[in-house]
Amino acid sequence: MASAEIPVVGPLLSKVFGSRNERIVKRYTTRVDAIGALETETRKLTDTQLRAKLDEFRTRYDDGVKPDDLLVEVFAVAREVMDRAVGIRNIFNPESGFDPSVLSERGQQLFAETKAKIDTLEPAEPEGQYLGHTEPIPGYMQAELPNELYEAVREAYPESKPPFRARPFDVQLIGGMVLGQGKIAEMKTGEGKTIVAPLATYMATVQRQQVHVVTVNDYLVQRDRDWTFPFFCWLGLTAGAIHPMHMQPEEVKRKMYRCDVVYGTTSEFGFDYLRDNMKRNVEQQVQRKRQFAIVDEVDSTLIDEARTPLIISGQAHDEQPRYQLADQLARQLVDMQRPWQEYEDQVTHCKETIKGLEGDIRQTRDKSQVPELQKKLKDAQAALPEIESKRDQHPQYYELEPERKSAHLTHDGIAEAQKLAGVGSFYVDENMDIPHLLEQALRAHAVYTRDKDYIVMDVPDRMTGRADPTIVIVDTNTGRPMIGRQWSDGLHQAVECKEAVPIKPETQTVASVTVQNFFKMYKSLSGMTGTADTEAQEFHDIYSLDVVSIPTNKPIARADHDDLMFLRAKDKWECIVDEIKEFHDAGRPILVGTTSVEKSEMISQMLTRKHNIEHSVLNAKQHEREANVVEDAGQLGAVMIATNMAGRGTDIKLGKFTREQYIEHLLKRGLASRGLKPDMTEEELRENVYRKIAPQVLKSEGINKREAESMPFDELEHALLRFWANEYTWLSPKAIDSTSAEDLRTELDKNGRCLMHRLRWFGNIEDLGGLHVIGTERHESRRIDNQLRGRSGRQGDNGSSRFFVSLEDDLMKMFAGETTMKLLSRLGMKEGDAIEHPWLSKNVERAQKKVEERNFQIRKNILEYDEVMEHQRQRFYGLRQRVLEGQQVKDLIFEYIEDVVDDAIAEYLDPEFSAICAAEYAREQLDCSILSDRLKGKDADQMEMTIRKLAKEDVAANIVVTLGEYIPDDSSEFLMEFDSAGLHNWAKNRFGVELDTGDLREAGPGVRREVQDRLEQAAFEKIDNAELSEIPLFADRNYGAERLAKWVKTKFTFDIAVEDIIKHHKDDQLEVRDLIIEKARDLYSTREAEFPVEYIMQNTMQRAMQDPSAAFEALSKWARNRAGVELNPESIKSTPPAKMRTQLIEAMRKRVDNDDLTDRVNTALATESDDELDEYLKSQFDEGITERMRYLEEDDREDAIRARVETLARPELVQFEQMVLIDTLDQAWKDHLYEMDQLRDSIGFRAIAQTDPKIEYKREGQRMFKSMMKELRERVTDIIFKARIAPPQRQSPMQRPPMQRPPQQAQQQRPQRPAGAAQSNIMGSSIMGPGLSFGPAQRPQQPKPAPEKPQNPSQDAENQDS
Repeated sequence: MASAEIPVVGPLLSKVFGSRNERIVKRYTTRVDAIGALETETRKLTDTQLRAKLDEFRTRYDDGVKPDDLLVEVFAVAREVMDRAVGIRNIFNPESGFDPSVLSERGQQLFAETKAKIDTLEPAEPEGQYLGHTEPIPGYMQAELPNELYEAVREAYPESKPPFRARPFDVQLIGGMVLGQGKIAEMKTGEGKTIVAPLATYMATVQRQQVHVVTVNDYLVQRDRDWTFPFFCWLGLTAGAIHPMHMQPEEVKRKMYRCDVVYGTTSEFGFDYLRDNMKRNVEQQVQRKRQFAIVDEVDSTLIDEARTPLIISGQAHDEQPRYQLADQLARQLVDMQRPWQEYEDQVTHCKETIKGLEGDIRQTRDKSQVPELQKKLKDAQAALPEIESKRDQHPQYYELEPERKSAHLTHDGIAEAQKLAGVGSFYVDENMDIPHLLEQALRAHAVYTRDKDYIVMDVPDRMTGRADPTIVIVDTNTGRPMIGRQWSDGLHQAVECKEAVPIKPETQTVASVTVQNFFKMYKSLSGMTGTADTEAQEFHDIYSLDVVSIPTNKPIARADHDDLMFLRAKDKWECIVDEIKEFHDAGRPILVGTTSVEKSEMISQMLTRKHNIEHSVLNAKQHEREANVVEDAGQLGAVMIATNMAGRGTDIKLGKFTREQYIEHLLKRGLASRGLKPDMTEEELRENVYRKIAPQVLKSEGINKREAESMPFDELEHALLRFWANEYTWLSPKAIDSTSAEDLRTELDKNGRCLMHRLRWFGNIEDLGGLHVIGTERHESRRIDNQLRGRSGRQGDNGSSRFFVSLEDDLMKMFAGETTMKLLSRLGMKEGDAIEHPWLSKNVERAQKKVEERNFQIRKNILEYDEVMEHQRQRFYGLRQRVLEGQQVKDLIFEYIEDVVDDAIAEYLDPEFSAICAAEYAREQLDCSILSDRLKGKDADQMEMTIRKLAKEDVAANIVVTLGEYIPDDSSEFLMEFDSAGLHNWAKNRFGVELDTGDLREAGPGVRREVQDRLEQAAFEKIDNAELSEIPLFADRNYGAERLAKWVKTKFTFDIAVEDIIKHHKDDQLEVRDLIIEKARDLYSTREAEFPVEYIMQNTMQRAMQDPSAAFEALSKWARNRAGVELNPESIKSTPPAKMRTQLIEAMRKRVDNDDLTDRVNTALATESDDELDEYLKSQFDEGITERMRYLEEDDREDAIRARVETLARPELVQFEQMVLIDTLDQAWKDHLYEMDQLRDSIGFRAIAQTDPKIEYKREGQRMFKSMMKELRERVTDIIFKARIAPPQRQSPMQRPPMQRPPQQAQQQRPQRPAGAAQSNIMGSSIMGPGLSFGPAQRPQQPKPAPEKPQNPSQDAENQDS
């Protein structure tokens, strides 16, 4: 973490003792020296001995040796293996093109002998030590190489440089140590971060941790994994890579997750976590552990993407909304508004003209032009009202707010749209969704622009791999295409309609987690990037991660020039294009960083139009060829225009060129004559070029082509230097005239914008000056600017960078608006002038820091909002995993039973229960509100009398209030009309009273009292005549006990006497709870005996219809293994089914009573190995352990054994209980997530009531979760004693299985999404990921529920659906 230093004192202490970061690095450097001291001894070890070191280190770690004490030896081994496996071993890679002749004679002999041995090896299958590889392993990766050959290659290639050397630098070792200790390593671009992560993984695997290495895209995932695979292989580790579902089958992915090291993207790790929490079988889950994560480009992932939720979604609507209708209406409204819009554009243009003329009058250098400019200004000011008047003659159908990306229908727009649609009013039942859909369609047509806000590209489906034209959102900050993200609330579908691409259904969240909270689930977390120090405080506060800035392997040679500031954006863009030309002419490669796709294409067009320079554009449209474009960006004269983040993760390597290629470039740019030859001297080169360009450059000096060719070269060169000095330096004209040629060159060197003054024969791009980076504007974050700068000057290469800014840029508008512009004008700065000074660059960075602080607070706020869901996710997914693994499912069910029993007792035996029921009954019968306290302790007659009295008081008060809404009150200070029609309808519908509205209008002030009396009389008469026959029930003192007894019968199917409930309730020594729970346990024990027998008998009878012998043999085996009864097939044939059922139930009951399961669990736990356990389980149940159990940690093994034994001992009941719980859990969670989405959308309105929305969101979210869990317990306990499982129905090959529908109860209680309901997200955009078919329709074929005979007719429908 960056530490804040004390002013004055802090810097002095830092000079004496070094900064905190320097002190940390110094400690790591000491360890690097120790690692280097072991290098000689480590080189003597053979490949096999180095591989064996892993077991040695692990043994020492298990014996209690601290990781810090192992660190030096571990990294010494890692450095040696990296050099051998990733570097030197490549001499045998056929694709490397190694030339053995570079080796010594002995080296060549060893090479030939080893190659002959390698050629005899067959490719190895990717299993065992090669797990994680997708193809057979070639022989050169398998063979052990002699140490003498390693030394021969080192002698031939003493410098560590790919492809034949990969010895980690000291700074890379420091980076590996930083990562291994759970910190962030800030390493500059080009420092070889791909090597650093594997070094840290070795240290983590010694501590028996699985490591997830997170990279930014699927290309880098596979590239980095393949490149480092030999390193892991020769350390004795396995390494795999995970990819999206359409690229990698789930079975392959499951194998990859069994590797010691797994490479993948953030989204894929996150989606696997979410998908695992939706699987219906624990064996289908792939991501077992989240122990240690190393995140590449950690700032991009944990800062930029922190607020992004990863979402598994399902369809939101049963029927597709009318997107096409909305799109047609929007197109027509846009056409109809075109006349108004044309005049509105003229108004906007006129206002901009007035503003521009006012600026021109202030800033013009030629004062003689002021009168003419003032006349133009006066004309424009006079024309503005006339244009506005013409505009207002046309109707406006919608209003736009481009800065807020919104569109709203006007009154005229709604009326016209209703007429065009021909469906009647938009505000009746079936049309309520149209206004919302229409406004979204208007946003799509009038606000969102193709190639700026989104692009259309073919994207492969994650499930099928088929590519379809798709709307892809463009990141406004980076210009990257955000494949997989989707605008919410129907906007995405509106844009799809606009572009005529396939329309995706609106989605509803079924599982989600923010990137931030996903990574916080890892036990250890670290990361690396080239720019993290600017967000060091945020990393520390949110993730508890410190940032260590690691020095470069070679000093940075890049020249970062001060910002160039302009008043107007148009002048800035012109200067940028001219600078590109200057550097391109000199042959320097150029990277131009823009902030949007729109701006990258704008500058591309300007560059082509003004200077006709060949260039490449890299933005969201060219996403697929990003790596290829970036790799070629370092060649002679290359120009690449890219969004700031484009190409990140791929180094720009500087190329080489010959003199012939350099001459060709100069000729192509018109900078040299045909007489230029490669064998000329440097002075001849300069003379040839200078004489060619002088007529154009010195045109203002009056030098023409003939003079340029005839002038002495010294004079011509000096003239050019003076011109360039006047153009690019701050020297005065007088100083320039008196300065020598060499001094002028020195001054031009300082500025960095002129290149032709040092013209000579260059050997390569590095010699030419390296890559030049141009930033077209400052980003809100310093880190993004530093990332752009960091593309140049890698590994000590030469390079340069400069940012161009204008006061019209978005960032500058925040801190330097129109007032600053006017002030600079008064100080003499004119349009076209530029300011360049160090204080300016520092002030811009201060402004960026303020914005960073604001953005940090926003991200922190989002994390606090997601706290509620994070706690709920952890609890819910933990509960679901417990059920999925079969861990103590029976105990969980009885927890639920005890909870619902406690809730029922608290409700029904509450002293106020009768009064509450009576008040509710009165509300239903009399349509009035009565407090239950007024009815407590009364007998039947008193209760009825009180209810009628209170009902009259309530209705009288309501009549007074409601009349005030229809009849104006003379004493009121508010004016309102007499709503006679409304009053008539209300009186008739509510009280059955017909009022003559004509008489009411003509009547005087007394009409209000007259109407009130008539309505009260009618209301009181209805109350007096109302039937209240159930009042005696509520007055019965045992009413609550009777209701509790009925509830027990309905829920659990057994009877409890009311007298027993009353007795236990009154006796302090007895508990009603114990009475119910005891009977529930007895019923469950009976069910444990009967349930499996019912299932096997049905299964046997069904199978016997097709193959009697196999069916009876299976029953005989089941009876022997499960019930301990010996039955042979012959006796089964001769025994009646009812008798057989009774016999098996009695045997099963004995086993249940004897608790045979406990003994079996204890025996299984006593086994010492997986094979021994597997053998025991097969001897008892004919089935052994699962594949998953072989890869469990010791801490998880005991729970897994208990669950496995219980599942095998009582499979029918366990599978049924799991199915009931999983179905109920999943549906409840899906409904809860939808409700939480709705809460997020509306919680902001709580601020109107002077309450904190954040606190209200947490409170309400917690209440909703508790409500969900309560409802969950109710659903489970409703089903668990009533339903049973039935064997699967056998179907002919042509028979189609019936569609399974979700339980009726779940359908009724699921919240229905209202038409046009908002689904915006306080967390911003989201990544939608592929999931699973969700809900009850995905129930496994065995077992499935079937109802028992209902206890009474009223339960029949419920049990059938259960």
